[in-house]
Amino acid sequence: MLEVSVPAPIVAHLGSIPVSNAVIAAYVTTGFLVLFALYVRRRLSAVPGRAQAALELIFEYIDEQLTQAFGGKKEGRAFFPFVMTLLLFIALANQLSLFPILFQVLVEGKPLMRLATSDLSETLTLGLLVVLLSHVLALIVSPIRHIGGYFRFGALLKVRSLKDLGGALIEVFLGLMDIIGEFAKIVSISCRLFGNLFAGDVMVAVIISLSTFTQFLVPIPFIFLGLFSGIVQAFVFTLLTIQFLAGPVNSARAHREEREQAKREASSAESVGVAV
Repeated sequence: MLEVSVPAPIVAHLGSIPVSNAVIAAYVTTGFLVLFALYVRRRLSAVPGRAQAALELIFEYIDEQLTQAFGGKKEGRAFFPFVMTLLLFIALANQLSLFPILFQVLVEGKPLMRLATSDLSETLTLGLLVVLLSHVLALIVSPIRHIGGYFRFGALLKVRSLKDLGGALIEVFLGLMDIIGEFAKIVSISCRLFGNLFAGDVMVAVIISLSTFTQFLVPIPFIFLGLFSGIVQAFVFTLLTIQFLAGPVNSARAHREEREQAKREASSAESVGVAV
């Protein structure tokens, strides 16, 4: 009987900590990613082959997206290692189904592994990491301005009439909506990745379970469709990550530059006054 479970089954315990098969798949993915990085490092050549050229093309594309998002090559490349690692991890995690033997090992009747990105807790963790990182970086650049963008109660202190009160309440409401929007970012970026990968797994599992005749050749086109979808979703997640990081960071950086410019102008005006 076909059994479909949204939560990843627990297959082991690390002390008192339960370990799901999706977590094991995430560790396997990380291991493959480390081996891939070591292999690429040893095979790098001044005259790139097809594989190296394709990888360089992806690197250049991500570098271009970061440059456009952050307004400069130097600013964008500061985020390149994180963003590229995220892309490679998700893309590789989505392609583990190329090795079906990994998913046929059973532990107490449960598969030892399951695609890491088909577990909602894993994708929620990635989404939470991206959004939290964007806010931490914005707080480092301009903490008061960043917090004030969400808690706009300062507008209430400037109220001098009923007309001003209406505008202040709207500002407070918009700030609260921005806070809700940040939670919506986490849900949207994680559920999009989870939904596509989980749906692909369920579709293949249903086809395989229909009869003996559908266990072999019939699922192959759907498996390749899932692999293609996995690559697309990895790029979608990465591009959304770039935008989610760039928004708060650019806003905080612009406010800091405006404040520094105002200080320079004030200092210049004082110097002119002293000279006169």
